[in-house]
This record gives sequence, C-alpha cells and structure tokens, in this order.
Amino acid sequence: MKTRLLILIYYILFWLGFFELSRFVFIVYNHALASELPLNTLLSCFSSGFAHDISLTSYYAEFICILLVISIFTKQTTFLRPVGNWFTGIFVAISSIITVVDAELYRNWGYRTDCSVLQYLETPKEALASTPLLQTILLVALATGIACLFIILHKKIYNYLTAKVTPTSKWVSVIFIALMGTTIIPMRGGLGVAALRTGTVYFSSHSFANHAAINVHWHFLYSFSYAKKEVATIFMEEEECETIYQELLTSKTTKPTSLITSNRPNIILFILESFTAEQIGVLGGQQGITPQLDSIAKSSILFSNCYGNGTKSEMGIVSILSGYPAQPTTAIIKYTSKAEKLPYLSRIFDSLGYNLSLYHGGDLRFANLNSYFRNGRFNKCITINDFDKNQGNTKWGAYDHVVFNRMFQDLQQEKQPFFSVCYTLSSHEPFDVPMRSDFYGENEYSKFLNSVHYTDSCIGDFMQKAKQEPWWNNTIIIFVSDHGARISKDTKIVSSVDKFHIPMIWSGGAIRKDTTITDLVNQCDLPMMLCNQLQIPSEQFYFSKDILRGDKPFVFYAYNNGFGYIRGDQFVSWDNESSKIIEQSTNLQDTTLKQGQAFLQKVTTDFCRK
Repeated sequence: MKTRLLILIYYILFWLGFFELSRFVFIVYNHALASELPLNTLLSCFSSGFAHDISLTSYYAEFICILLVISIFTKQTTFLRPVGNWFTGIFVAISSIITVVDAELYRNWGYRTDCSVLQYLETPKEALASTPLLQTILLVALATGIACLFIILHKKIYNYLTAKVTPTSKWVSVIFIALMGTTIIPMRGGLGVAALRTGTVYFSSHSFANHAAINVHWHFLYSFSYAKKEVATIFMEEEECETIYQELLTSKTTKPTSLITSNRPNIILFILESFTAEQIGVLGGQQGITPQLDSIAKSSILFSNCYGNGTKSEMGIVSILSGYPAQPTTAIIKYTSKAEKLPYLSRIFDSLGYNLSLYHGGDLRFANLNSYFRNGRFNKCITINDFDKNQGNTKWGAYDHVVFNRMFQDLQQEKQPFFSVCYTLSSHEPFDVPMRSDFYGENEYSKFLNSVHYTDSCIGDFMQKAKQEPWWNNTIIIFVSDHGARISKDTKIVSSVDKFHIPMIWSGGAIRKDTTITDLVNQCDLPMMLCNQLQIPSEQFYFSKDILRGDKPFVFYAYNNGFGYIRGDQFVSWDNESSKIIEQSTNLQDTTLKQGQAFLQKVTTDFCRK
C-alpha cells in the first residue's frame, strides 16, 4: 500500500511541476510584458494559478488511481510500468507543444491558446508563415527539450517505484477508490456552487498577470466545453438593452453632408494589414513611416478618430464589408451559415450593376475568407495561385507591389462602374518585404515599420498611376486598416485603446473636398456612410451609424472575452472573465459602461440568433 501511495503522490507532484515550468516558460517568453510587473505579482501568478494546476492534475491522478486499483484486484503489477509510461509520454509531448505554441501565440494575439487555434491546422503553411524559420526551429527545439526532460525524469522515478509494487489486500482498493472520489473537489474548483472557470484564477488589475495565472492546458481543454455553444453575453434585461441600443443608433434622419461628386462612382477599397495610428504621421504617429499616406490624407477626407472593431483580419474584414462588429470569443466568418445572413456591401454594388473584383496575395482558404468573399459575390478573386512564384513571393504569398500592379493592369480594362477590393499582405508577420530602409533596425518592431513603409510606397505608386487614368475623376479610393498592430513602440496589452486606433481615408477624383473629420467612427460604420453618400438604402447595416448625418459618435471594439467602449473623452475596457473593468478614463460615468455592455449584449444576441 505504501508504495502505491508514493506512486500517486509522485504523479501529482510530477504534473504540478510540469505546469509550474510551463507557466515559467510563458512568463520568460513574454518578458517584455512580465518586466512591467513587480516580483510579488509575478510570484502570485503561480499561487493564483494553482487552482487550475491541481484541477488538471486531479484528472491525471484519477488515471493512476484506476491503474493501481486494477493492480490490486488482478494482483498483476507488470502492466503498471508500460501503461503509465505510454500515457504520461503522450500527454507530456502534447502538453509541451501546447506550452511552446501558446507562448508564441500570446505574443501575437494577446490571449491564451484555446481550441479555436485548431481551425488554422486546415492551412498549416499560412499558420506557420507568421513565424520566421529560425524561430520555428527554436520553438520546436524548446518543445522537444521540455518533453524529453520530463519523459526521462518520469521514467526514471516511475519505473523505480513500480518495480517495488507487490500484491496487497483487496481492501486497500477502498482507500484508492475513496481518493478518486475526493479528486472531484479540486477538479471542479472546490465545494462552492460555482465551478472552476478561466477567470477564477484572476487576481490582479493587470491583464498580463491574470493571463499568466491561467494554466493553458486546463484552459485549452475547458474551451471545448463552450466552443460549440453560442451563448449571448447578458448584462441586463432585454428590454433595457434594446432601449439603450436604440438610443445609440437612432438616426436624426437628416441628409448627410455630401462628400462625393457622383452617385455611381467607381470604388477601390484598400484593406491595409495591421496599419495603426502609431505609425501614421498624419494621425500623430511616427513621422516618415507612411509619407505617401500622409500626403494623400492632406488632400482627402481623413477620419482622424477611426477605430477597428476586433483584433484579427477575419473580424475587421466582416466589419468593413458587412458592418458587423467583432465578437469577443469568436468570429462570425467561421460560421458559414451565419455569415451568409449578413448584409454585404459588395452584394449591394452587384445589384447596381457594378463589376466586382478582389485582390489578395495570400490564400483565401485561411480563416474561411474564401467562403465569405464568394458569398459576397466576388466572382473575380485574384489570389496566391494567380501570381508567378518567381516574382518574389513571401511565406504568405505575393508582395504587395506585385498585387497592386496586377490590380492596376486589370482596372485599365475593367468595365465601369467597378467595386474593387485589395487586401494587403506584406505588413503581416514575418514582415518579409523586398526593400530595407537604412534607418530601420533588425528587431521585430523595426521590421514591422519597414514593412508598413514598403506598403506605403506601393500605395504612392498606385495613386500616381491612377491619377492618369480616365476613370480617376469618377472614382473613390478608400484606405482602412483591418485591425491594429499587435506590436508597438511601447509594450501594451491587447485591450489597450491605442491598439485599435487605425487610419481611414477617402480619396480619389470623386471626392468633393478635402477635410478632417474628428468624430469617433468605427470600421463597421463604413458601409452605412458609403451607402448614404451614394443615396442607397443602408438600413440593413443595423450596427452601423453615420456621423456625417449627425448620428451619435462612439466606438466599440472587442478583444478576447472583453470589450472596449469610447464616447467623447471617456473610455472603458471590460473583461468578461473577471467581470471587472481593466482600464478606464478618470471621468468614467456609469452610463458609458452601461452603453458598452448593452452594445455587446445586442451583438452577441444577434450572433446567436442568426
């Protein structure tokens, strides 16, 4: 009996040790964020996260208890060694991969890995393209090293202990069966009514500290329990929510200020990968990064307070083309049947006789973009397979200048009116571009700046050529980012409001005048504003507003299981896991938070009902 108890105690300590090392790796890998925390807070990440650690450890302990009980009844002990070793080896290997992948993905996405990452396995080439080859090799080496260390350690101790196991009385099994029953308590997080959740381990006002406390292996498995559940985020009674929502989006129904000279202009829409206000000089960002875009803005319509709705491209694209805000824990584009029910700006133009075309240097199968664009009636989709691989493609696909040149050549022959969308690529990780500016370094942020500078030069070249075309005077060219950048000059958490501040510029020969509009505007407002300018019915974009006709200016954005809301000089960021405010302005009013919660409730309720 004593040896069997030692095996159980060892196994519990083994997995607790693995999880603590995994948390340590996460903190060290994300040292830029960890360095902002005091030592006592970092240590609290380990103690606060123990509830997750012991919960998952209890599941593994159940398995060992079952093996030990079987050995008591059968009086056979030889199977303990191979079965225990194989079981542990498999889960150590899987857990090591999750540990390393999570550390890298958090650096990119700002939240711990859940089962949603599995969707990217459908396009593994694109999924790996964001990470440089050398870094990928190092990550594989790290995962292998962790796995080998713990597998060797386990075999050495476990084999030594199991060799000492001898037959014992069947009554001993009662003890282990009782222990199996008690493990249910740590599994669910205690004896209270509320079961263990991801947010249970949150303890700090600093988001990274809370995220570091999470046991990513527990969180990954837990995410399967809600992945298929479409549950709205409820803060208030539906009647109250609807009242607040209607007050926010009820229009004054006044005619919007006219900014366009034609009712049926050609429209070229550039969706810029990761462009953020921090890199745009005209928006108060660093000077010299986007000289072309800065110059264009001075003779165009600049929306100086435009914000993205989400953190990923698939969220931003749906916001831009369907006027549909991002959801905190998923993206509607993943649900083809739901996405088909969305309003599409492209479908409206198709019904008006516009010729539709889409240009993207990458693979549209990634993140289910292909089905979305096809549902939007983009019959002409020029993507990675339409470009010669000898033209200098990146890991993700064709360089932006190659895509821009193809688009310009096609538009020279395109029948008017046309609606053409170009979704850029080169400013996505790993920021591989065919030019290098002398004044930028070799670190990741410098490479990002260089990639933005490169795409900006492509924009300048396109605009210079477009101005010479006969269709220029009847064309609107819109530049808007898909989302903000994950990396910035200063380390910031993913929910920081600055990360969502993006450029939106309306240019082209069909623009009536150049002006700067300072009112708050979202990506998802673009479809309604554009339709109203063209005197096209826009009511189907029911989450959009039109500040050009006097609608109330506000901004809503979503990040992983949380949201941000801005109105006037007030802003608030809310975390759904902890049900707490994580950032706020000094003059925050209760009505501001209430409006943000009502908007999120309306969005998630609408998503579930589609």
